Amino acid sequence: MNRTSRRVAVLTGMMALPIAAGATIGTATASADPWHYGPVYRSEFSGEAGQYLCSKAQALEQAQQSIIIVPCTNVPDTDIWYRIVLNPFNWGWSG
Repeated sequence: MNRTSRRVAVLTGMMALPIAAGATIGTATASADPWHYGPVYRSEFSGEAGQYLCSKAQALEQAQQSIIIVPCTNVPDTDIWYRIVLNPFNWGWSG
């Protein structure tokens, strides 16, 4: 039972950092570039079709059992649509 508790604690810690970073850094820096840390990533679209593409991508991610942390949000100054997603099946790293 002790090993199971440690594994759960390690996995919880591994998940907490990207989720916290995605929830705080992503929303505070709406004009930031897209990033991907572990299972959490920020994706953005711009231009006339930005809202449409963001909504379609978000719907697809929800169908794939991803968790949307920040739904499609517009930054009016730059006309960029972005969202922050937790996808436990997609572990990647980029900055």
